Amino acid sequence: MATNDSPSNARASSGDDEARVAERQAERTALRSAAIACIGLVLCFYVVNALSVTTEHNWSGYPYPASLGWVQEGTAILAILFGLPLALWLGHRFPIDPARWRTALPVHIAGAIAYSAIQIGLMALFRFELWPLLYGHDYTFAGDALSTIIYEGRKQLLSYVGFQVVLGTSRSLEYLRLETRAAQREARSHHRITLHSGGRTLFPDAGAFRAARAEGNYVEARFGDHEHLARTTLTGLEGLLREAGVDAVRVHRSWLVNRAAIAEIAPTGEGDVTLKLKTGETVPGSRRYRERLEQTHP
Repeated sequence: MATNDSPSNARASSGDDEARVAERQAERTALRSAAIACIGLVLCFYVVNALSVTTEHNWSGYPYPASLGWVQEGTAILAILFGLPLALWLGHRFPIDPARWRTALPVHIAGAIAYSAIQIGLMALFRFELWPLLYGHDYTFAGDALSTIIYEGRKQLLSYVGFQVVLGTSRSLEYLRLETRAAQREARSHHRITLHSGGRTLFPDAGAFRAARAEGNYVEARFGDHEHLARTTLTGLEGLLREAGVDAVRVHRSWLVNRAAIAEIAPTGEGDVTLKLKTGETVPGSRRYRERLEQTHP
């Protein structure tokens, strides 16, 4: 029986396995980073809110206990931290993205309600237990039960959404790092540059690079006879070219060239230079980068 266990298939399978492992690691790192960021933000809000409540108590002129603001806000923050793992787990398990939002949105609506219920219930429990011990009387909410649930629920829904935003941002950053590392490996191993252009991913030969010009959030990169408008930066492109062994040099705030493609450097008389490439193209060079150029092109 014929099999497809060729060396190329084995390499492809190994590459797929490595990619899956890298993605799982990126997800774990994103979740851990989001948890740390959320805890840090919650603690910052705790300090700010407790100080604000204490200040308002002082302004009122009524002899409130000095610890009241800290205990009051602390019980709310402690309840939020108890509900945080649920919020982050749901965000990790059901990320809201264009491909899965129809499935994820109902889950998050239910999750936000459950998170709010946990937070309000725990906050009330903490206060009911602590107030007799600390202040000698029972804790009572300012409004009736329904008004309190609506009032507290609005705040907790907002915090739930905030946690999802933090997790989504953390995930986006980790996947950007993942793409950057993959592009660096491609440049080192296969001497190809990874460019994202109009929803496509292009892999031009690094040795064919001539020049690149910054165009807003894009870079117009010239490889051989082709020009590609890629969503990257000159700094990012320069790093990939150097990984591939190309001596790319910044000659202007908006220009990057292959040093090997330079045929002539001519001064303009104002401290700047004009570079003529072997293809006949001209590229401006600024005085800021002139010294770097003339170190190898006197």
